[in-house]
Amino acid sequence: MDAKKKSSQTEAQVAPATDNAPVKLIFIDDVSASVFAREYPVRGKPQTFYSVSFSRSYRDAQGARKYVKTFNPEDLGKIVSCAQQASDFIRQSLETKDEK
Repeated sequence: MDAKKKSSQTEAQVAPATDNAPVKLIFIDDVSASVFAREYPVRGKPQTFYSVSFSRSYRDAQGARKYVKTFNPEDLGKIVSCAQQASDFIRQSLETKDEK
């Protein structure tokens, strides 16, 4: 891979909430954020709670893709960008739900 690779930002489609699957995936180069939604009843009404998981991918010596939850200093800006996009998605999701 090129040592001076360009920053590529791609976003996966929003998926319907299922038991374990993320509802949103955000990718910036080798760093990703997965947004999860869970519904729980609160005072008899269903309420959605969100959480975000971050990971970094790399290829090992055999070329197999691996995923880790630790980051290098040069990844921190990508984490911030992924976190901001995840926050925006969650905020928009909550606003849309409130309008219904």
